[in-house]
Amino acid sequence: MSTTSPEIGTGYLRHDGHIGLRNHVVALSTVALTDRVTERAVGRVPSALLIAPRWERGVRGRDASLQDHALRAIATHPNTGALLAVTHDRGAADALRSALADCGRPFEVVTLMGSGGYDAAIDAAARSLERLTAQTQQTPRAPLCLGDLTVALECGGSDASSATCANPAIGRFVDELIAAGGTAIVSETAEFIGSEPVIHAQSESPAIAQAILACIAAEEAMMRADGTDYRGVNPTRENIEAGLSTLIEKTMGAVCKIGTSKFVGCLAFAQKPERSGLYFMDTPFFSPVSLSGMVLSGAQVTLFAMGVYNPSGMPLAPTIKICGNPQTLRDWGAEIDVNVEGLIGGIVTLDMAAVAITDTLAALCAGSITHAERRGEGQLILPRTMPAL
Repeated sequence: MSTTSPEIGTGYLRHDGHIGLRNHVVALSTVALTDRVTERAVGRVPSALLIAPRWERGVRGRDASLQDHALRAIATHPNTGALLAVTHDRGAADALRSALADCGRPFEVVTLMGSGGYDAAIDAAARSLERLTAQTQQTPRAPLCLGDLTVALECGGSDASSATCANPAIGRFVDELIAAGGTAIVSETAEFIGSEPVIHAQSESPAIAQAILACIAAEEAMMRADGTDYRGVNPTRENIEAGLSTLIEKTMGAVCKIGTSKFVGCLAFAQKPERSGLYFMDTPFFSPVSLSGMVLSGAQVTLFAMGVYNPSGMPLAPTIKICGNPQTLRDWGAEIDVNVEGLIGGIVTLDMAAVAITDTLAALCAGSITHAERRGEGQLILPRTMPAL
C-alpha cells in the first residue's frame, strides 16, 4: 500500500492483515440438499448472510477443485467475520472441519443427517449462527485506506451513457485507487473482444498482454464454434435500443472502466492477485458469474456501471451501482448509489465523479448499505466445465 494512501474510514481487521468492509456471519449451504435448511436457520437469525449456491454432489476435475476453492475463498474473505457451513453427511462435515481449521475465523459445521431430524437441524444451525454472531462482535476495527481495497469492476445494460458517464467515472477512480496502492479487477472476457490495441498499450509487459489476448482469442474461438460470429450478434437488442450500434463501440465503452492504468496480471476465475495493481480476470460474460469470480478473489466491494438497470450483485461484497442514463435514473433512481448524470452536460467532472465514488465507500465504512444489499440482490454462481455424474 502507498504511504500516501488516503484513509476513508475503518474496517474489520483480519488475522492475515486484510481489512473487511463488512463483518458478515456467513451461513453457507455447501450442497443443494441443505439449501432450504440453511435458509430457514437464517430466517431465525436475519443478521446472518445466506449464501446458498445450489452446489451439486458428484462434480469432478476442475469443477470439484473450483467448488473447494470457492468454499475456502468465502471462509477467508476479508468481509467474512465468521462462517457456518451446513452440509449433508458426517463424512462431508469431517472434511469441512479439516479444510476450515486454519481459516482464521470462528466457524462451525452443522450436518443435516447427523442432527436427528429436519427441525433439529434448523435449530442447530440457528444456535450456531447466534454463537458466531456473538463472537464477531469482538472483531477489532482498524483504519481502512484506499490502498487497502481490492475493487471488482463490472458493467451491464450498456448504452451510450455507459461510455460517457459511468465507465469513465469508474476509470478515473481506478487511476486514483491504483496510485494509492490498491487493486482493481476487471472481467467478462467476451466484453474485451475488439479491445486488443488497448490491451497492448495498457499492459505492464508484452507477456501480460499476450496472456490476456490469449484468453480473448480463446473466448472468441469458442463462440464461433457453433457457426455464429459473436461480433455479429453483440451488441444485443437491449444495447441497440439503448443507443449502441457495434461491438467495438460497446467494447470501448466497457474498457473505460480501467482508466489509464496498466494491467499487471491475468487471473484465472477466482484467482487471488499476488500484488497490488490492475488485473484482468478470465470469466464468462454473465454478470453474476463474473462478479462471483472477482469477489472470490478477495474484492471487498464492486463498482457496477450501468446504462439500463441491472439487478446483479454478489452478496459477500457490497455492490455500488453507478449510472448516468437520465431515463434509468428516472425509473430506477431508488436503486442507484452514485448518480453521474451531470457528466453529460458538463455540470460534473470526472474528478468530481471519482470523489462521489470515494465518498460512497467512506459511507459504507461508516455503516451505510448499498441498495443491492438492502434488496438482498445477488448470487454466487460458479462456471461449469463438465457435466455432473
